[in-house]
Amino acid sequence: MAETVISGKDPAISVVIPCFRAGELLAEAIESVLAQTEQDWELILVDNNASEETRAVINRYVERYPKKIRSVLEKNQGNSSARNRGITEAKGVYIALLDDDDMMYPFRLEKQLEVIEKNPEASIVHGLLNDVAFDGNTIVNGNRSNDIQYWAHILFHDHPRFPSDPVISVAPSVSLFSRKKALDIGGFDERFNPCFGEDTEFSLRMWEKGPLLEIPVPLVAFRLPSQTYLKKKRENVSNWAQVARNTNTFFSILASKYYNKKKRDSVIRFQKIRAQWLREISHDVLMSEDGVAVARFLLMRAIRDQPRDWKNWKWFFRTFLTKKNLLRKLKVHSFSQKNLKDLICPEDLMSFFRLPNE
Repeated sequence: MAETVISGKDPAISVVIPCFRAGELLAEAIESVLAQTEQDWELILVDNNASEETRAVINRYVERYPKKIRSVLEKNQGNSSARNRGITEAKGVYIALLDDDDMMYPFRLEKQLEVIEKNPEASIVHGLLNDVAFDGNTIVNGNRSNDIQYWAHILFHDHPRFPSDPVISVAPSVSLFSRKKALDIGGFDERFNPCFGEDTEFSLRMWEKGPLLEIPVPLVAFRLPSQTYLKKKRENVSNWAQVARNTNTFFSILASKYYNKKKRDSVIRFQKIRAQWLREISHDVLMSEDGVAVARFLLMRAIRDQPRDWKNWKWFFRTFLTKKNLLRKLKVHSFSQKNLKDLICPEDLMSFFRLPNE
């Protein structure tokens, strides 16, 4: 990713919105940027194979605000590629990310710019989120913090920084960071294309370079998708198998950085993480009618890692239920229409989450 020389006329902040299938929801995201109290910004709309409806919105705003808004094309499908293109093309000192169906509150950029300029050592300045219904207005879950995930508690609970500066997965829509620092670490990892896990992995590498500072007020309205919209957004792009692949990639990254086979405590930590993810993936495998044998194999691996975790045993024994009773435990009415092998290679799946010494 090439560095762009920042002149005195360049904006303080480049807002980057990857655009895919949001349609007119993108207009609401753009309007929230236009309404910011801090106006020293440019907006880069990344056309990431956008739908016709979405591209029409892009063109409309670029024509209306040519001095503030521009678009760039990124044909390589995925959140990482789209965000990287936006970061590369940006002229601002700082990058503010926003997803194409979320909305900034008017003071977001002003507050984040003030904090990061007072704390240049910070890697990411973020804030709380209000989860809103698909209508964009009704608050479903207010003042939500970014997650400290299961794996982070296990790996870093005794790290000296963790109590005051924990490893969290910062939602892109509420992230603001130095463009130079993002370029220095290589941006978002494009192995996570098209989506899932790229924000978590990016947050980890940024945390390794400096603190993640939280502003304790909601900065963004995070839109919860309707089932219809979610299906449209993910169709032919992402499913549970993609999530499984990306989780496996992330596990390999964690192991390459933090696993030490000579330290018993390190081995135990990674076994705990692995058992959790094996069990979670087994649930999705069981959604395919022909997935029972593979799910049973994954759960046996989880049991070997964590034999005292009753959840592993509970789900293992459920693989022996009748189809009717298994569906009831899975809380669904029918199995997936697709066979497991149509979604992912079973042999590959069974080899996921291997540690370096195995």
